Amino acid sequence: MVRIRLRQVGGRNQASFRIVAADRESPRNGRFIEILGYYNPRTQPATIQLKEDRIYQWMSKGAQPSDSASALFKTTGLDARYQRFKTGDKIETLLAEAQESAAARNSNPKTRFSAPSQSKKPRRKEGESAPTAPPTEPVAEANTADEAPAEAAAE
Repeated sequence: MVRIRLRQVGGRNQASFRIVAADRESPRNGRFIEILGYYNPRTQPATIQLKEDRIYQWMSKGAQPSDSASALFKTTGLDARYQRFKTGDKIETLLAEAQESAAARNSNPKTRFSAPSQSKKPRRKEGESAPTAPPTEPVAEANTADEAPAEAAAE
């Protein structure tokens, strides 16, 4: 039986996913039949790209989406469009709607986590002393000269 599921790609703690059609028995990141799209949860908003015509074809042949893939399909509206496809709507109109929703959904992806700022202190090499602070100038006290004779006179 063929499953439509997520296949993890990317480095450690930087996962993104491919949406693939794979045999149910193959491991998560193992052999697959076809890439049907990708999903990157690390962008804000999450980037989801799908080949809806191929997904419709696989599902009409009996492929079952996994729980996570079906959640993505609900998020993008693909499951509702697939139900309309099964009732007889033209695939061209459904794909046009899918492109419009994808353009609105993926309009301005930016990373969820900002780049590290340049204001961080550079790491010191072993044996290197801490940088010294620049010398500060003493603050001139303007009123001390005027107040000193008044205190002396008060005594």
